[in-house]
Amino acid sequence: MTVIQRMIPVSKHKIKCPYTMTPTRVVIHNTANDASAENEVAYMSHNNAETSFHYAVDDKEIIQAIPENRNAWHAGDGNGTGNREGIAIEICYSKSGGAWFEAAEQNAAELTASIMARYGWELDRVTKHQDYSGKYCPHRTLDLGWDRFKKMVDMALHKVISDTTQDISLARGNSYHVKLTSFAKPSFTVGNGSVMKTFTGRQSGNEYIFGITATGKCGESTGVYTNDEKLFSVTII
Repeated sequence: MTVIQRMIPVSKHKIKCPYTMTPTRVVIHNTANDASAENEVAYMSHNNAETSFHYAVDDKEIIQAIPENRNAWHAGDGNGTGNREGIAIEICYSKSGGAWFEAAEQNAAELTASIMARYGWELDRVTKHQDYSGKYCPHRTLDLGWDRFKKMVDMALHKVISDTTQDISLARGNSYHVKLTSFAKPSFTVGNGSVMKTFTGRQSGNEYIFGITATGKCGESTGVYTNDEKLFSVTII
């Protein structure tokens, strides 16, 4: 997931993001029109209205306009927790909906998951504009189901991509390393601990290195799992 930075000019900080901020939550919005993320950010950056947001997300791009350590005016609660502590995410193409909006919403769920992982937040930190001012926003996301969106975020947070998905063979006493990519640290287990032993290697960002060592007998096999989902099987040769 790549975030493109189109930061507003520093000269606009006094209008768009005048205060430093220690974020405590994400606030989800729908744009209520059909402009792209690039156009949303360009419009917000160039006008002088005291309305702003941190990220705009469409079906192809995630664009950041304001640093996360500065506030934005988006939640309609004045100097309340929405405006002064919330990272605002605008989901594009909500007016017409359809495939573009669905893809934008999925990208927003992944962005939200990545923010949660960086700050160590749980799902209760994912909030909506409506929570702060009563406005029916994010309108299309609410129409489709708020709990559904939060489930999308949770799934994105715990989604694991493995560099190994095919069954392998391993000589007794030898080890094999597996790279898992996930926003949240995944579990790594084997089905039979007498056949394979697991160990933990280094972590770099969202990449986690785990390993297995063959300790059983020739011909024995076991499954390798992450977050209770099977990745592949290993047979000792």
